Amino acid sequence: MNWIGERISYKEHDDHFTLIISGKTDRWKVQLMIVWTLAWLFCGGAVLYYMMYSDYPKDQMIFLWIFMGFWLYFLYKITRVLFWRKFGIEFIRLDSDRLTIKRSILGYGVAKPFLIANVIKVELTELKEKSFSKVFNDSFWVLGQGTLEVVLNDQKINFGSQLDSDSGKKLIKLINNQIKKHQLVG
Repeated sequence: MNWIGERISYKEHDDHFTLIISGKTDRWKVQLMIVWTLAWLFCGGAVLYYMMYSDYPKDQMIFLWIFMGFWLYFLYKITRVLFWRKFGIEFIRLDSDRLTIKRSILGYGVAKPFLIANVIKVELTELKEKSFSKVFNDSFWVLGQGTLEVVLNDQKINFGSQLDSDSGKKLIKLINNQIKKHQLVG
């Protein structure tokens, strides 16, 4: 097993290449997300309690139910990120005919296969350095769209969530070399 940074491991097998990118982050960041999630649960529980045991007018109840819908949506989002930071990995497999990318939490996820013949290259995702989208994408409380993208004949697929630029550049070089190697074999 070879490593690029702390989060990326890869291995070249006889007939295929595998790469694993861990979703883990610093321990203090995960602990902060846990505290935030617990506070979010407490606030939602308090609102739900008062909705059930208080006599609000109909228009206020409609507002509170809409509020609870948004509350549930953001609870889902932060829980998903929390599980990603604790147990998530991106699994990339490359062989003579397919490039497969799978984003997995506790082993659950959907593998997306792409024909190796359709892969043009892997490159950095183009985000301006000081743009809002770059800052938001690099924030630890979101999954992010991916630092790298696979350029296919008809689409671009993001992967490599929140990689630093040095690791990203090394990974691009490695994957592009593996793609060329496997395109020649296939």
